[in-house]
Amino acid sequence: MFDEALVCFNSQDFPKALELTQSVIALEPKWEEAWEQLAVLIQYLGDRLEAERALGKAREFGIRSNRFWYLLAQSLHGPIAQEAYRLALKDNPDDEQSLLELAWSFRSTGNKEAANKLYRYLLDVYTSRGDWSALNSLGDTLRRLVGNLDDAEEALRRSLGIKPDNFDTWKNISYLMCSRRDPSAAQQTVRRFLQSYPEHPKRAEAWVCLANVLRSFNDLTGAAEAVRQAIDVDPTGQVAWSKLADISFETGNFNEGQRALTRANELDRNKRFDTD
Repeated sequence: MFDEALVCFNSQDFPKALELTQSVIALEPKWEEAWEQLAVLIQYLGDRLEAERALGKAREFGIRSNRFWYLLAQSLHGPIAQEAYRLALKDNPDDEQSLLELAWSFRSTGNKEAANKLYRYLLDVYTSRGDWSALNSLGDTLRRLVGNLDDAEEALRRSLGIKPDNFDTWKNISYLMCSRRDPSAAQQTVRRFLQSYPEHPKRAEAWVCLANVLRSFNDLTGAAEAVRQAIDVDPTGQVAWSKLADISFETGNFNEGQRALTRANELDRNKRFDTD
């Protein structure tokens, strides 16, 4: 019967697959794979009431599948979702994705203290294993989505301490300074990267980043110059040409704007139709 349920799932007959999977669970209530498939089906169907019923039944049978509880939590909201994430973590305390999702759920329901406690715990976990990429990602999340600028900066600076030549972290620190409304620190961050790594493969992107920072604080002259520097580094950079067009039009330099826009469109077409 479970094989039949999988056939129905693969043919996108989700209601029939759900019915069959529920029948399998009724016969074998401890079969974790069936519970995991149930959680997947509930996600596809977007059936929150079914998700709540599944949570009650799974709790009753003592299901200990991290994957099931994590997937089920995706179909739930608020405290009941938090319960599912906790059950996922009970089976696997090192499940960082569940920790992140639980923190976000706490934040979304107004429990900022619990959320920040989890974020700081993850910050220490990533630091202890030297995971600069996870620290950078956490810092970006804390800045953009959570608005916790202090912990975001701590995560980003720890990331940079592990891998100082990672431009994405420098960029995120610069944008964090924009969030702090500190234009001087924002642009100095990017300029320091450019000075420290004159041969870095992302130099052109760094100049575009500087242009974004300057433009966000209404320094259009400086932004235009930064974009031109990006084009000098990489004349095939479509984003830089597009930015130059935007800034030129914004400052009333329509001739340069049109030339830059034409070049940006040419590069965009070349990228999309290049079969080499």
